[in-house]
Amino acid sequence: MSGGYVICELASVKENFPEFQRMMESLHTSLISKASADWAPKTFGGMAPNSSQFGETTIIPALFRGDAQTAAASGQLISWNQYLGTTGHRTILTGANTGNIYEDYLIGLAGFAFLDKSINISEIKFQISDRKIGRINVEEAMAYENPAIIFEDGLILSEETGFSLYAYVLSRGDIRLCPIGFQLNRVPNKLMTTNTGAALT
Repeated sequence: MSGGYVICELASVKENFPEFQRMMESLHTSLISKASADWAPKTFGGMAPNSSQFGETTIIPALFRGDAQTAAASGQLISWNQYLGTTGHRTILTGANTGNIYEDYLIGLAGFAFLDKSINISEIKFQISDRKIGRINVEEAMAYENPAIIFEDGLILSEETGFSLYAYVLSRGDIRLCPIGFQLNRVPNKLMTTNTGAALT
């Protein structure tokens, strides 16, 4: 994330951040190129891949643990909505595989969207493997209707790589912080035959 970030209205991000579309296209291309190299001879099959292809979908919550699952060291999210029951420094998103992204999945991360009008965190920071992204104060987002944090350069979360998103929680309550980006799946059946909300391993 060498280029930094911008906090803005999610609905008008394409107008207020004209580089957004270019960044998303570049991130998408880079993610597919990495998958093509890592998962050869499989090729990109989009939303409806066959058995010799890898597929694409939105970023699925089941690849992550939230605050409660992290504290319990088990389970995974079934929705981006989670209850933060403790204030202070908390791990609010981490890879569902004991802190790592599961094997067979790649994620292109373009930012985060706040899906609630009430925001009960003041700062975030995160780590991908041994790469640490410094603290970002997000209180500016409280002035927006539908705020988002958009990275000027997208990030790739590789399979079997650690990921943790930390936040300073101001008050107990629900939060819906949704990653913006893409997810690629090496084994299409894991997305096509599992029930909605099921674990992805």
